[in-house]
Amino acid sequence: MKKVLSMALVAVMTIGLLAGCGGGKEPASQDSSEKAAVENTGETYELRLATHYNQEHLGYAALERIKEKLETESNGQLKITLYPSSQLGDYTLTFQELSEGTIDLALIPIPSEYDTRLEMNFVPYLFDGYDGLEKGFGKDSYFFGKYTEIMGDLNIKLLGMYVEGLIGFGFAEEPKNYNDVNANKQDLLVRAPAIEVYNLVTQDMGFSATTIPYGDLYTAMQTGVCDGWIGGTPQLNYSDFRDVIKYYVPYNVFAENIGFLMSQKVYDTLPADLQTLITDTFMEESVNSFATAKEGDEQAIKDMEDYGITILELTDEELAAYKEHVIEVTWPKLANNIGEDTLQGLIDANK
Repeated sequence: MKKVLSMALVAVMTIGLLAGCGGGKEPASQDSSEKAAVENTGETYELRLATHYNQEHLGYAALERIKEKLETESNGQLKITLYPSSQLGDYTLTFQELSEGTIDLALIPIPSEYDTRLEMNFVPYLFDGYDGLEKGFGKDSYFFGKYTEIMGDLNIKLLGMYVEGLIGFGFAEEPKNYNDVNANKQDLLVRAPAIEVYNLVTQDMGFSATTIPYGDLYTAMQTGVCDGWIGGTPQLNYSDFRDVIKYYVPYNVFAENIGFLMSQKVYDTLPADLQTLITDTFMEESVNSFATAKEGDEQAIKDMEDYGITILELTDEELAAYKEHVIEVTWPKLANNIGEDTLQGLIDANK
């Protein structure tokens, strides 16, 4: 009898011990996961940062500075891995994965298929030259506030805009009356990207517009299929087209810009101090890009001149006339894509 009672007592104690340790199926799983989450909070956060830039690009250098600052000033809590050259997918896929929370951070072009209002980053003459970039794209701008709102609806946090440079026209043929906004220049066929606003502004500036794939552009200008192109900064005109263009006009119609972006889902999991560190660090590089864009463009214009390309400058008055004309004629045509309210907000902010 004593032996039986002893065995029963052992059994009871074993059941109690298992229950106290989470021996039941569902409670055990919940307890262990909750314990793991508490242990990891405030320790190390490993974040993936994707970009289409290669490791030689100035934009990648900006990401290296960001990585160093975040890892150092977080005392090792943040670990950033950089993925250049679209290693995690092209920018449209990266944008989608940011929204889903499967990629943490990115510096990429912004696709507009998720919301056509995102095309407001390519409103022509949204800024007033290099000195107007911060007013046009900075954290206190109407643009940044509205873009933040639109991105928020897509579960993406906007951390800042990165500006590569200002976009002018490169020509294989001399553009007569290039500085006269009212002159008919339709004898010049200008290649524009397959983006509506580029075609509209090219035509409204007096040129004929055509769409040619970027990969065919060099040959098209070389063989006379088109006379020039819009879509490139001075840096791109020099690096990729210096052997086929003979003239460059710094109309500075657009700012070549892309976004510093973060998954809102990932951002929301971070402690407040790390959130602040991230937003401040990316915004610092955003503002820095406004200065480096000017420096890079000025160097590229000098390089083009040294190479034998003629730079056709415009006076402040001539540039102002183009800007005023485009705002009056082209901007109203953009309402269908970016919305009447957004357009009016830009108009009011640009006064």
